[in-house]
Amino acid sequence: MSDKSPFKGFDSLSELGEFGFIDQVAALFGTENNYGETGIGDDCAVLPYGEGTSLLVTTDMLIEDRHFRREWISPEDLGYKSLAVNLSDISAMGGKPLYAFLSIGLSDDLSVSWIEKFFRGTQELTQLHDVQLMGGDTTKSPGPVVINYTIIGVMQTDSILWRSGAKPGDHIAVLGNPGESGAGLKLLLDGAPADGEDEQKLISAHHRPQLYVEEAQFLASFGGVNSMIDLSDGIESDARHIAQKSGITLQMKVDQIPISPTLQRVCDTRSWDPLELAVASGEDYGLLFTAGGEKIDHLQQEFHQKFGYSFITIGEVTEGPAELQWMKNGEMVDVGKKGFDHFKSEK
Repeated sequence: MSDKSPFKGFDSLSELGEFGFIDQVAALFGTENNYGETGIGDDCAVLPYGEGTSLLVTTDMLIEDRHFRREWISPEDLGYKSLAVNLSDISAMGGKPLYAFLSIGLSDDLSVSWIEKFFRGTQELTQLHDVQLMGGDTTKSPGPVVINYTIIGVMQTDSILWRSGAKPGDHIAVLGNPGESGAGLKLLLDGAPADGEDEQKLISAHHRPQLYVEEAQFLASFGGVNSMIDLSDGIESDARHIAQKSGITLQMKVDQIPISPTLQRVCDTRSWDPLELAVASGEDYGLLFTAGGEKIDHLQQEFHQKFGYSFITIGEVTEGPAELQWMKNGEMVDVGKKGFDHFKSEK
């Protein structure tokens, strides 16, 4: 590799980090070409598909003992979750998921019953969101189970919600219960008894994340929403992606971050910090989006009327450097831990 390599100056993946790695690959291959496609840098690649329509394409991999442990998760839940985390990427841009392709490496010790249950969990989600499993690849794995999905979705090109679309004056809003999945994982990692209803709800949030497919399509069609991302790595990390891609400052208000009653009760019992879990833990797969300040009230009204609940506003977009600022009582504060990074974080 020549001295012009974007990887020059880094000795290890842990030093480079997941998002630095992605940035360097994007620098080598670019994110756009002469045919109007957009590749590396957002939740999905975007491919022109007929007049005014685009295909959204995403792929995501889960590896045993890195993303899941078989002793912790049922095969049904694993089949459900492994597809869900991919469908969430389509939702992150406001699209409708259509087709799924699965490549899976299966180890020798798996029973036919385990495999059937895995696909039953997958089938439950495909039926819920009218997604077709169209094919893929299977192979024998000499070690961990490896699951990789490619998802194809579709939407109107001029309605795509890019990470780069946030504008000064936008409100920042969130859908979902940030921190619940992270708390569920923490319960599993701690290995302490977690038999209570609240604990089981948090573990379920980790194993069966709620998706916002229809809500995402509504937000994309509304007209006042300017950017969006799914909360796969945590508010702290994912909000920074919007700030960096949009070239603006996101000011988040600490006291407006939603903490669910379930998360609060478990944190009170175990002396955990619910705010740290809400802003820094990932795998909630809620949605973080920005919408024009003059339209936010109308959007909230229409959203509540359609879905029966409300999103939560947690900050504003301002002119300034491409960064995330946490605010409390009008002053910047430090919320501590950052979001998840596959190459830097231990799990």
